Amino acid sequence: METQIATIITDCLVPTVTAVVGWLAGKRKRRNDALKSMQDSIDILSMENKRLIEDLTTVNREVVALRKENGELKYSVDQLCRENAQLKTEVQDLRKQLTQAPA
Repeated sequence: METQIATIITDCLVPTVTAVVGWLAGKRKRRNDALKSMQDSIDILSMENKRLIEDLTTVNREVVALRKENGELKYSVDQLCRENAQLKTEVQDLRKQLTQAPA
């Protein structure tokens, strides 16, 4: 009878214990795999964020340079408009002189 009890214990208990130990080990491995997957995602997002910040910084520098150039061009246009107005006045004065000159 002892042999039958030992056989029953061996047949029932050993697979159950093995299953529990395997399940616990598998659970830990699944958890570690999930953590590794999350860490990989974080690393990828970090690299993408770094690239986007670099791109944004470059674009920002370009915007600053373009604004400076735009200001310079506006100043040049204003200066040319003043010069053009002076030349128009001068042309009008010259035309008046031509029309008033005795023939």
